Amino acid sequence: MVKKVIEEKKLFPLGKILPAMITLASVVAGLTAILLASRGAFEKALIAVMLAAVFDGFDGRVARMFKSASQFGVELDSLADSISFGVAPAFILFFFSAYEIKSIGWLATVIYAICCVLRLARFNTMTGNENIPQYWNSFFTGIPAPGGALLATIPLSLYLATGEEIFKNSSFSICFMLIVGFLMISRVPTLSLKKIKLTREEIAPVMILFIIALVSLYFHFWYTISVISIIYLLTIPITILKFVKAKKDYSV
Repeated sequence: MVKKVIEEKKLFPLGKILPAMITLASVVAGLTAILLASRGAFEKALIAVMLAAVFDGFDGRVARMFKSASQFGVELDSLADSISFGVAPAFILFFFSAYEIKSIGWLATVIYAICCVLRLARFNTMTGNENIPQYWNSFFTGIPAPGGALLATIPLSLYLATGEEIFKNSSFSICFMLIVGFLMISRVPTLSLKKIKLTREEIAPVMILFIIALVSLYFHFWYTISVISIIYLLTIPITILKFVKAKKDYSV
């Protein structure tokens, strides 16, 4: 008598695939941003990119929560980031104003997107590198992809906040794309929020500032986004000074 061998189906807990689902949601948000920008809905397009950043901030944490982190997840996350924070912001700014300079506008769009992809590729190769000096642990090397998307779209957020035509100037948008693109692939040290440590006295003021920011976002969303973006941009020279000091202290 021939016995039927019934192979048991391998079951996967939802927690194992949830991080990948969140990452794919980021891809959907990025692609939707491109579609909205092509239709002239720039406000919704920029919100879609911000939504992608929210998803990007959660997928890694969910993976660690469910102990489902994997190399597949790392690679998928990088591919998603290249779309949501590289291709999508570039196309948004192209449709917003860069298209007016035709080939130069398109060249700037391509350069920004490529810089984001190169930055993500370098980040993957640096992850787990034990040869990185200790003092680098408190900083990012170059602007991270979500931060790059935030800074590159400053012209659009300023335009949405004020309605001033000067912020719709194509040269202005192109300059921001190129500067931010090169900062992403540079070795300039930038702020890492995860590594910031506060004294007991600083906790209360920071919490109050956080509440003020939330209220401001509710009543004056684009003004607040613009201010946050500009403040982040201004932290770069301050971070460089802190890096130089940390490097000097490490060498002593």
